[in-house]
Amino acid sequence: MGKIYRQAVMAVIINEESKVLIGYSPRDKSYKFPQGGLEDQEDLITGIKRELLEELNYELNQDRILSVYEEKVKYPFPPDCHPVYMGQELSIVKIQHHPGAETVPQDDEFDRLIWIHPRDVAQYNYEYRQQAYRRALQICGLI
Repeated sequence: MGKIYRQAVMAVIINEESKVLIGYSPRDKSYKFPQGGLEDQEDLITGIKRELLEELNYELNQDRILSVYEEKVKYPFPPDCHPVYMGQELSIVKIQHHPGAETVPQDDEFDRLIWIHPRDVAQYNYEYRQQAYRRALQICGLI
């Protein structure tokens, strides 16, 4: 059987200045949005809540979710990067950041987090995810 796209979810978190949260991943050597693969039978909201808690110690309240989009974005992994998956297909969850919510890297996923203007995302090294991230920001109405 050939490789498939991993079903995943990504968070586009917007703060009060209309900036979005991205982080530098030492593992991937690039910037990326908080995101991750869905577990078996896991719905999008449960998945994004779990990922944000695991990666950032960010507790997402349901009332902060602005939108969950039907359209997905996907990107291929670099060659020979993963034994099972050829890339990720991401559902997008747009979130209004709560100013008191914690955003602290919890594992080796990120070593620093920054808030950037969506129009500036191309200035950050995000490798093979570039087209998918640009499209995600367009879907969210941010660029």
